[in-house]
Amino acid sequence: MRIVVLYSLTALAVVTTPTPAQQSFSVRAENTLSLARPDETIAIPWKDVVAHIASAKPGEVRVRGGAGEEIVSQAVDNDGDGNVDELIFQSSFSPGEARRFMVEAGHASAKPPKARVFAMHTDPRDDVAWESDRIAYRIYGQGLWKVDSLLSSGLDVWVKRVRDPIVEKWYAKGHDEYHHDTGEGADFFDVGQSLGAGGTGIWRGDKLYRAYNFKTWRIIANGPVRTIFELGYQPWDAGGLRVSETKRIALDAGQNLNHVVSTFRAEGAGAATDIPWVTGLVKRKNVVGLESKAQSWAWLTEWGPVLPKDGGHGDLGIAVMLPRDAVVDWKETNDHYFAVSRARSGEPVSYWAGAGWTDSGDFRDVRDWWTYLDQWAQRLGTPIKLTIER
Repeated sequence: MRIVVLYSLTALAVVTTPTPAQQSFSVRAENTLSLARPDETIAIPWKDVVAHIASAKPGEVRVRGGAGEEIVSQAVDNDGDGNVDELIFQSSFSPGEARRFMVEAGHASAKPPKARVFAMHTDPRDDVAWESDRIAYRIYGQGLWKVDSLLSSGLDVWVKRVRDPIVEKWYAKGHDEYHHDTGEGADFFDVGQSLGAGGTGIWRGDKLYRAYNFKTWRIIANGPVRTIFELGYQPWDAGGLRVSETKRIALDAGQNLNHVVSTFRAEGAGAATDIPWVTGLVKRKNVVGLESKAQSWAWLTEWGPVLPKDGGHGDLGIAVMLPRDAVVDWKETNDHYFAVSRARSGEPVSYWAGAGWTDSGDFRDVRDWWTYLDQWAQRLGTPIKLTIER
C-alpha cells in the first residue's frame, strides 16, 4: 500500500489499515522544489506511526537512512498537552531529490547524539535562553526586575561563530563577559524596551502596546531535533483593550528562524472582536529595511552592522515571516519596522522570526540573507512530499 501525504504546519489525516504484526514501514521523501533544502525537518504524525507500528512508543522507534544508517529522531509533543504529535528527523535534499527512510520499532543508539538545540531557564535573571547550532536567543521574565528595571518582551539575539552549544557556558562566564567575543561570538544585540528580533504587540490607533516581561514559563521539549518552550504574559492595557498572550517558540537544529505561535486573549466586551497585532524589528543604526510578498509567506527584514560597542563586528540580519494573506499592512516608526496582522481572541496565530550574522560563516552579505529568507518562504509554501509505504 502507498499513501501520499503532503506535510505542512498543519498535520493532515492519513487513513490506513493497520497490520498488528508490522514492525516497520518505509517513507519516501521528495523535494519538489528546484532549490537545495539543508537540514530539512521531516515530520510524520505520530498517529500514522502508530497506525503502522502498533507497539510504537516514544523512545522506542528509530529512523534509518537508505544505507541503513541510524538518523537522529525525536518523538515530540509540540503543544505541551502530554500527547506525542509527531516523529521528526532531518535530512538534506538537493534540488528535486527524493530519499527513502525506514521507520522501525526499536531503541535508538545508546550513544547520545551531539546537541544541536538547547533551551534553559536561568535564575536570578529569570531569562529563557535557547539556541540551535547556528544562533542563539533569549527573552526576559519578571524576575529580571530584581536586578534590572528593564521592561521588555522582545527577542534578544546572541550571535555564534561555533556550531557547539554556548548558552550554558556564556551564562557561567557572567553577564559582563558574554558581551565580548573571545572566539565563539557574543551578545552584541541591544534589545532594550523594544520588540527586538520578532517580538509581538498590539497595534491600535497607530500606536504600539507591548506586553511586559513574561510571568510564567515552561520548557516543553529539549532536543535532539527541536526545542520548544512556552511563555505566559499577564494582561496589559492596549489603548483601552486588556489583552494577555501565551507564546510558544520552537527552534530546530540547523535553523536560524524560530516558529512562534501566539494566542492573544481580549478581556470583556472586546473578546469577540478582531485583535490588531504586530510582530516587528527594532531599528538599529545604519540598517536597511525590506519587505517581500513574492512567496506565499511574506517576510520583513532589516540588515546592517552589529553595534560596535564591546567590540561588535560583522553585519546582522533580523526578520519576521507571516502567511502573505495574513499581512494587513507594513508600518515603519522611528524605532521599529512592523508587519500588521489580525487575530481572534483565543485563536493562535503563527509566524517565524530570527536572525543571521555574517561572521557565523553562513551569510556573506545581505544578498545571502535575502536569498535565505526567500528560499525559506518557498520551503514553507511547498513542504516535502512524503509517501508512506508498507
